[in-house]
Amino acid sequence: MKLAVIYNGQGAHFANMGLDFKDNFTAAKAVFDEATEITNYPIEQWIREDINQLAKTENAQVAIATTSLAIYRAIETELPSIEFMGGLSLGEYSALIASGMLSQAEGLALLKERGRLMSAHCEFIDDAQMAAVIGMPIDEIETLVTKIASYLPLYIANYNSPNQIVIAGTSQAIQTFKQAAKELGYKKVLPLKVEGPFHSPLMREVQAPFANVLQAVAFNSSDISVWSNVTVQPHQLETIKENLVKHLVEPVYWYQTIDKWVKDGLTHVIQIGPGDTLAKLLAGQHSQVKCQIINYVEDVDQLKEFLS
Repeated sequence: MKLAVIYNGQGAHFANMGLDFKDNFTAAKAVFDEATEITNYPIEQWIREDINQLAKTENAQVAIATTSLAIYRAIETELPSIEFMGGLSLGEYSALIASGMLSQAEGLALLKERGRLMSAHCEFIDDAQMAAVIGMPIDEIETLVTKIASYLPLYIANYNSPNQIVIAGTSQAIQTFKQAAKELGYKKVLPLKVEGPFHSPLMREVQAPFANVLQAVAFNSSDISVWSNVTVQPHQLETIKENLVKHLVEPVYWYQTIDKWVKDGLTHVIQIGPGDTLAKLLAGQHSQVKCQIINYVEDVDQLKEFLS
């Protein structure tokens, strides 16, 4: 068996996420308590009573990572050796914290600052959007993006799967792409409910202040290999800060990461909640890989059989 543990990014949240773990596992409760103390955010209240607060990046990043870490801490003592760890976008930070490459306290504080910087910048670029392109061949997407980018700001932001690519740009650029794709016979260009054009050069103004925040953050070596969305390689201590700054403006190469793991013998994946986005992407890409979603407390009962 070669096991990977993966973590969702923004947009995966739902009301009451992770609270069943908080109520049933001491280790999960400790994560919620620490996150609330460090960030001074009413995380449990948002999740229980006002989930719409997570539409804001500055709130979502801490709340989703807290949920993911609470779920992981509840099950980590039951897991065998983990060969690979990673996450989509924000999920990469959950992986870094879970692996021990980043302490939980520093990681949660870092995500508060990252979310705050990103939200503040998005207030000044409210014309920008992201959209998922479904069912259009990647080479055609890349060709069309390159063409439109010669006169409008348009970029590929996420390579989620061979069948799902996310683009980012101004409203005009996205609309231009959508119309051109339709003329080519591709009609599924779906707007995403996100605050800004993440993982694109339109976020470049966040890089310098985030790099300054990272200067004071200590990263550690880990026995678990955590893979970078940017390099499609395991993070290294000497380059991790540089790559996390690049992460703000460069594409997420998610399906390429999964492809590499499969090539290296991946057999089992545990997708930590909230949500099931990454499990669905995996099923469409490598259905032979066994996958278990841990989203609710009752899912834990299936772990032993899954890992046997």
